[in-house]
Amino acid sequence: MILYIKKYWQWLLTLFFGVTVFLFWFYPYKSVLSFHEQYQLFLFSKSYLMQFLAFPGGICSYLGSFLTQFYFVPFVGAIILAVLFVIMQRLTWLLSNDGADTDFNYLFSFVPSIILWRYMGDENVMLSFVISLILVQVLTLVYQKIRLTKVRYIYILMAVPLFYWFFGISVYIFVFYVLIYELLKKNSLLSILSLFIVLVTIVLVSLFIQYPFYRLFLGIGYYRYPMEVPYLQFLTIAVFSVWPYLMNMIPTKWSDKIYKKIVTAGVIIIGGAFFVAWGYNTLKYDLIDYDYLVRTGQWEILINKAEKRQASTPMGVACVNLALVKTNQLGDRIFEFYQNGADGLIPPFQRDMFTPVSTGEIFYNLGMVNDAQRYFFEAQEAIPDYQKSGRLTKRLAETNLINGDYKVAAKYLRTLEKTLFYKDWAEKTMTILGHENEINKSPMYGHLRQFRQKKHDNLFSDTEMDQMLGLLFAG
Repeated sequence: MILYIKKYWQWLLTLFFGVTVFLFWFYPYKSVLSFHEQYQLFLFSKSYLMQFLAFPGGICSYLGSFLTQFYFVPFVGAIILAVLFVIMQRLTWLLSNDGADTDFNYLFSFVPSIILWRYMGDENVMLSFVISLILVQVLTLVYQKIRLTKVRYIYILMAVPLFYWFFGISVYIFVFYVLIYELLKKNSLLSILSLFIVLVTIVLVSLFIQYPFYRLFLGIGYYRYPMEVPYLQFLTIAVFSVWPYLMNMIPTKWSDKIYKKIVTAGVIIIGGAFFVAWGYNTLKYDLIDYDYLVRTGQWEILINKAEKRQASTPMGVACVNLALVKTNQLGDRIFEFYQNGADGLIPPFQRDMFTPVSTGEIFYNLGMVNDAQRYFFEAQEAIPDYQKSGRLTKRLAETNLINGDYKVAAKYLRTLEKTLFYKDWAEKTMTILGHENEINKSPMYGHLRQFRQKKHDNLFSDTEMDQMLGLLFAG
């Protein structure tokens, strides 16, 4: 057994890392996978692909969107992330395994992936960034294997512009790697050439696409908010660029004893765990959890979560109260939980992509279908990177179906028919459009039709919620 571990310890350590990543995303942060999936809608259509080919890094954004759709099944989403992180770690090691002690280097090959893991504590980091890092690592590894100087010249001349267009600013990893690689080989001309080409490429691209010049330098499609670029994005790129060289600079005497390797492994594992945990805000992810449990109708689990740690924000309190309603416990248990005044029943409207969703679910379950439709629509239009949402598109189709606006409902359903996980539902729902008897027999749609307010009854005002609820009661 000891000989087996000694022989395969690298793969066992990588397996441990991959399993840890999987468990992290599948258990405590399963809701984050749902969060990412619900704010993008991958369509199997030519027009959807073409919109990604129109900007640098679009290929990675397209691939990221394709893989993100599988987050609909959290188990699959966690596996995808685990595989990507393992590939990234192995590539980091391969880029640096010409050092004096590759065993010791192997321990440090996990560090860039841990830094990226910490960066992904920001729920707005897109999977396209992870994919771009991996693809650029692969192409950098190809460059490392080229021995002829002339071939490396040709590779740089052809690759840098293509890398930039396909993968975006992750090409900086390749450029800085080449810069250091060639300087160490005392080939300053080739090192400067790579930097010069990427600058010229960005300038030329700016002449043909309508993006602010600074965004071409800072990246497009890596972060959900187009006008923001977190510092950790650049730190991650910088680490991936220089880490292979830093690993090889470790003095041999530091790794000449087995106990030093064991201590180093322990420091990386424990330090990495604290570093990653530091990036995940408990309050923020509690709200994402509540929204996920509302989406999936896990009312008892939501209540149990609130029993362990009371919700304190209007959105969180509202989700707990909705769960109490759905389980017929509101009258008996409402004051067992913190109540944030009237805002804890129906949170005030905010112009963002997140908070109107749970409020819309409350309106939907109350039978205030038109008000729910407004909130779902506002949330979808507030998605900062101009994507659509599978969850919200589905809800908009349902609210229009309940209202009898079948042409509008059909528009949303035709969009969902181009997806993987919403297609079956959309095709089934399309068959009942216009069939009043079928809709009225539905346990959900027929029930909500009985309570919904007609469009001409009133003008909705989120600042006069007492009157809105009064009209619902009177109706």
